[in-house]
Amino acid sequence: MYVSKIKIVSDPSNELAKTLAKRLEELGYYVVNENPEIYVFFYPLGITVRKILGLIRDKATDPVVISVTDDGSYVIPVIKEHRGGSILGGIIADLMGSQLVLTSRTSQMGIYSVEEFAWMNGLEIDPKVADSLNFKLVKNGKLRFFVEDRLDLKVVEGFEPADRLENADLVIGEECSDLPTLRPKRLVIGLGYSTGVPLEVLYFSIVSTMKSLHVYERRLDFIAVPEIKQGDERIKKIGNMLGASIIYVPLDQIRGRSQSTPSRVARDRFGIDGVCEPSLEALGTRIVLKRTKRAYGVVTCLGVK
Repeated sequence: MYVSKIKIVSDPSNELAKTLAKRLEELGYYVVNENPEIYVFFYPLGITVRKILGLIRDKATDPVVISVTDDGSYVIPVIKEHRGGSILGGIIADLMGSQLVLTSRTSQMGIYSVEEFAWMNGLEIDPKVADSLNFKLVKNGKLRFFVEDRLDLKVVEGFEPADRLENADLVIGEECSDLPTLRPKRLVIGLGYSTGVPLEVLYFSIVSTMKSLHVYERRLDFIAVPEIKQGDERIKKIGNMLGASIIYVPLDQIRGRSQSTPSRVARDRFGIDGVCEPSLEALGTRIVLKRTKRAYGVVTCLGVK
């Protein structure tokens, strides 16, 4: 569901495009040239449409496409607005101080689509099921959901909790034979920090990482740290504050694994590239946001399983 590999296409002289690439990297996104999941075009909309003709083949596998005007005034999701375009477009618009232009039926109604609701709450849904639910959402103006197990969710415009299963339009939990189902994903943050970092800095570094992907911070399931942090009460308190469990990853499971930006300190002290991405890789997660520096030298990354 989550996409984070971005290719920016622009004239070589466009300084706004270069600045955006740098700022997205600072948030943990991958700015790539090969196999992107998102294209960001710095061109007038008509030129963007012509450039993507060879990219669009199948709704399920097409990339997200976002068009940005040359001067950065407007950010317009063109392809897959519901499935990442609106959220990533909003992040880009915030970074550039631009106006976000949304054109879907749900955005015209001032409500979130099913996919957008799922994205911000760490849920997975089948695209075909999402289409039928969105049709019902547009028709009725709202959907009611029933949560099978305790789960902290961000309730947004267009969605209401149902007190009983028979009153719901969809279920959040395990597969339900009678109703469309949104299944919770496991969200894991890898965290690296030194001894003197204040608890508040660690907390806000984690929350900022979740916000960088526009995911509700209370949906964080696990915080992964190296086993040498087992005696640190700060990380236990933060876990309690966010409702997340702490996973202590053995160094021998981290050793030998690479990181996008290796840490000199980790290499000198422990003979490893770093603790952030290698911890998530050791846990079998797909890394969505790569290692990035926060305040006080704290490093974070985000994975999904």
